[in-house]
Amino acid sequence: MKYLAALLFLPTLALAQTPEGQPQPQQAQQPPSFEHYKQAMQPILEQSLPLMRETRECVSKATTKEATEECMLINTKKVLALQEKMGGPTAQTQQDPVKLSKFPEDFEWNEGVNQTILQNMDTAIQRNTTALECMSVSNSREEMANCLRSKMPQQSAPQE
Repeated sequence: MKYLAALLFLPTLALAQTPEGQPQPQQAQQPPSFEHYKQAMQPILEQSLPLMRETRECVSKATTKEATEECMLINTKKVLALQEKMGGPTAQTQQDPVKLSKFPEDFEWNEGVNQTILQNMDTAIQRNTTALECMSVSNSREEMANCLRSKMPQQSAPQE
């Protein structure tokens, strides 16, 4: 299940990457300008939201463990392809979509599992929708952070 949850947040994880898709080094260096960051991140968010909504729709119709896994497999393949197209981390490392989309062998699936997945998807979709909205109207990191805080008061604004 941890793999399935991680897939939902792949677009969000991209927010922690430099525009070239490489993890940011720990050493102190000047972060990219907000405009550069915005130009890199908006397309990722714009393209990932429909994938997230498609997957949510598929999972909402799934009535078995296998059907849920099939939804996640389709999502995983699309997300990995999007990441590769955008120059993300999967461009350098091979990941097995089948392995990423499977529940553990001894996992007890039930309708409650799908409800939890759907709730997590709703949260991720709302978070990314809000991030995209804030990014669209912001001209600086401070403006974006303020926008995120005002729209997601129960959560802290993501660190950049």
